[in-house]
Parts: sequence; structure tokens; C-alpha cells
Amino acid sequence: MEEINGKQSIKTHIMDATEVNAQHALELEQASKERRMRSKEQIKAEVIGNNNIDYKKHMKWVDE
Repeated sequence: MEEINGKQSIKTHIMDATEVNAQHALELEQASKERRMRSKEQIKAEVIGNNNIDYKKHMKWVDE
């Protein structure tokens, strides 16, 4: 009987760990997307903020 409970316990633990890993992967993916968006906004701010060179006519993505 203990062997059955032990296997059930291991199975439950594996299922819980799988859920935690999936959640962690989702959080990492979301954080990565947020970092890319912040980076893109920072680059736009720096390019637009440079008044010495008119980048807008050379870089179409700045106006997005």
C-alpha cells in the first residue's frame, strides 16, 4: 500500500513541477517581450532627441 501512495506522491510532485516550469517559462517570455519594447522606446527617444542629425528621413521605423 505504501508503494502505491509513494508512486502517487511522485506523480503529483511531477505534475506540480511541470505546472511551475510552464508558468516560469511564460513569465520569462513576457519579461523578454517587455524588455524589447522598453529597449525600442529608449532607442526611439535617443534618436529623436538628437537634434544634430535628422534621422527621420533615413529611418522609417522612428515614426512608428
